Amino acid sequence: MTDRLARRRQRLRARQADRFGRMAEQVHVHNPFYRAKWQAAGFDSPPTLDDLTDLPFTTKAELAGDQDTNPPRGSNLTFPFDRYVRVHRTSGTTGKPLRWFDTPASWQWFLDCWLETYRGAGVGPDDRVFVAFGFGPFVGFWTAFEAAQQLGCLVMPGGHLSTEQRLNVIREEGATVLVATPTYALRLLEVARELDVDLAGSSIERTIHGGEPGAGVPAVKRQLAEGFGARVFDHAGATEVGAWGYPCGVGEHLHVFEEEFIVEWLDRTTGELLPPLDPGARESDPSLGELVLTNLGRIGSPVVRYRSGDVGRLCAAGCSCGRPTVYLDGGVRARADDMFIVRGVNVYPSSIDAMIREAGGVAEYRATVRERRQMVEVELEVEPEPGREAEVLRLGLQDLFQRRLSLRIPVRIAATGSLPRYELKANRFTLERP
Repeated sequence: MTDRLARRRQRLRARQADRFGRMAEQVHVHNPFYRAKWQAAGFDSPPTLDDLTDLPFTTKAELAGDQDTNPPRGSNLTFPFDRYVRVHRTSGTTGKPLRWFDTPASWQWFLDCWLETYRGAGVGPDDRVFVAFGFGPFVGFWTAFEAAQQLGCLVMPGGHLSTEQRLNVIREEGATVLVATPTYALRLLEVARELDVDLAGSSIERTIHGGEPGAGVPAVKRQLAEGFGARVFDHAGATEVGAWGYPCGVGEHLHVFEEEFIVEWLDRTTGELLPPLDPGARESDPSLGELVLTNLGRIGSPVVRYRSGDVGRLCAAGCSCGRPTVYLDGGVRARADDMFIVRGVNVYPSSIDAMIREAGGVAEYRATVRERRQMVEVELEVEPEPGREAEVLRLGLQDLFQRRLSLRIPVRIAATGSLPRYELKANRFTLERP
């Protein structure tokens, strides 16, 4: 680390300490959830940033339990309830959704975090942004839409439109930026091919993706870049945390917005905190850990030492873009709570997805994970893209899984159009128990 970078890191740490201290003072006095949690850990006065690693973790299950115990809102509210103006729900595919409340100030903080994503992707007020999102109860891309408005962009909502209608809006309005989950962006490409629409020659210059791992996976990113003829950017966030990850435009990196978040990196096996990897660390290094996040500006409904479930390779500051922040090499690789073990092998759905995208020729797929007699088996159904030889595709995928995972994963061919398509987060993995 250069002397200049070290000084910038010191200034960043000082700002974090000040922000954390001011947040903790309000939360300790006014937030019943964290006051009780911290007092149980021995903190009768507000903690400082130096105390952070002595504070207990916060988990999603704990927050859900609090909302069950203190219905309907839970106790993680710092201000009187009449100060809250928005409520959204988490959109995860497992468990009971969390309800999350925002004041005007905390909502604006969320938008400010999204503005950092737009800056990282090079989006400016002259851009025309199409947001392919249904605008339901999930926070999804509500923040992306409103942040683009504040940036001065012309923003186009894509709610309640079919995929074909959305393609028409993109072309008719000359959209230059697409915001969508990677799954739905791939769906747009699929329908465009069916309609003989050339998205690679369209006005789209940038695509920004979030909601699930994917845009940081080289095979997926390449497919999106070629299909749209555009630069592809990753983004990361969560309803209960905020928009914490933004692109820098260099390599496959996703920076943590450390002005607004404190990040720790956890070894899920040992429970020990890990130091970030050196910039440029080899992919072979044993380096997948879970991100633990503390937000600094969402005082009305904060999370402190929140186990996000996002898994990746955290690298120390030193990206060639010049930013003084830590970053994820390859973005979020997986969700920790999605992992399953097949014959002693840890398997993440995102790993299987990456191999399928790398192989190419798959329009859509569905995986069934079966638990039988204390054994776990996986079976895959795939729809070939038009013109692909089904049997060659099937055997090729089975061979790829065997070589990469040392597992035999049976692959069946599904009829064209028979598997579901997704707009928000894909739910391609189904768990069957006896």
